[in-house]
Amino acid sequence: MDSVFSILYGLEDDAYRKRPGISQSELKVAMDCPQRLEAMRRGIRQPETPAMFEGKLLHSSGLEPDTFEQTYAVCGPRNTKAGKEQAREIEAAGQIAITQAQWNKAMGFRLALAQNPLAASFLSSGEPEVSIFSEDEETGLAIKGRLDWIQPNGTIVDLKTVGAGKASPKEFAKQVASFKYHMQSAHYLELAQADRFVFIVVEREPPFLISVVELDQAALIEGENIRRRALRIVADCELSGDWPGYTPELQTLSLPSWAFEY
Repeated sequence: MDSVFSILYGLEDDAYRKRPGISQSELKVAMDCPQRLEAMRRGIRQPETPAMFEGKLLHSSGLEPDTFEQTYAVCGPRNTKAGKEQAREIEAAGQIAITQAQWNKAMGFRLALAQNPLAASFLSSGEPEVSIFSEDEETGLAIKGRLDWIQPNGTIVDLKTVGAGKASPKEFAKQVASFKYHMQSAHYLELAQADRFVFIVVEREPPFLISVVELDQAALIEGENIRRRALRIVADCELSGDWPGYTPELQTLSLPSWAFEY
């Protein structure tokens, strides 16, 4: 078991990222390609995409409404002189300029969360954006996590935004497997030494359909198994100084079965 040595509330995202420790997202990268993780550590990261920006916007609106309104401000169309000037003024004031459409979507998203009784019950008390730092006992690696929300009873709540039709439990189960959300659950449960992890899954487009789900014990055990494997990969790479890419040798590939016409 990992022993928690630091839980911080209200830590800015940039400050969290600068503190040492491997996160659950980095563990996923390590499992796919250690060389990519090593590059990320040297500052080579994927630029923020519009989808990533929207995810941050919706998370902030739903979980930190006061912070959202301090961080973002609406400006007019940037293809006009007035809109460009307004955007410059907003950015000079330390805020992020967004469009009216983005603001409206964020408000619709927030309202959908508030009007869903089950989702609202999990967000009725607790703290958003909680940073936890610890050390993995087996490998000695510094580890960390940034929880979307944690209730006073220790229940961890994670907010996921998905495409249309993807919030149904059946569809979200596929995403859990594809994006290793079960490993994320195991990582956060161990960090926080908590007993329960709940996903609130919200579609990004109106009517912002919602499901609230948690993983069964078999999924959590598998999540911890792959988390443990990922931690060992990182520890071995740090020890050897070798961060392998996809493959060191020429590979022969076969087509997937669906690609064959006959």
